[in-house]
Amino acid sequence: MRKMSILVLASVLFASMTAPAHAYIDPGSGSVLTSAIIGFIAAAAYTGRKYFYKLKSAMFGRRDAATTDSKAPGR
Repeated sequence: MRKMSILVLASVLFASMTAPAHAYIDPGSGSVLTSAIIGFIAAAAYTGRKYFYKLKSAMFGRRDAATTDSKAPGR
């Protein structure tokens, strides 16, 4: 218990003695980050759709329009 209180006290002291970073993020960084997030979401959606259709065709079979047209009567 004593070691835990020392650890908590040391963590609080360490966190309170931080220095300013003097960092700068330019306005273009926000648009790059937004584009990356949108691209990731689009890629994940496409990949999910691709595997959904693969799973669907494996479970229920595949019905092609060319196959049904060639079996139509009168052709």
